Amino acid sequence: MKAITKGKASLLPAGITAVRGAFHAGEPVLLVDPAGAPIARGIVNYDSDVLPALLGRSTKDLARELGIEYEREVIHRDSLVLRKPRRSDNVPEA
Repeated sequence: MKAITKGKASLLPAGITAVRGAFHAGEPVLLVDPAGAPIARGIVNYDSDVLPALLGRSTKDLARELGIEYEREVIHRDSLVLRKPRRSDNVPEA
């Protein structure tokens, strides 16, 4: 999360902790923080059924083990839009 919001980096498999829902490569997906709050939206490069096996692993290791096509970002920075926090995001729920 910090690499995307502060470091302006791409989303790599090593930075993902979970995948929810079904989607295909080329579709927009929502990125959420550990609490489930939306932080960004981006165009994903992998299908949802492929991602769980890639989570937490480096792209170099994936390319060495599975092939060069796995040495790429899950979401490239150029295909990622950060969500601007709203004031109501900082207000506790009653």
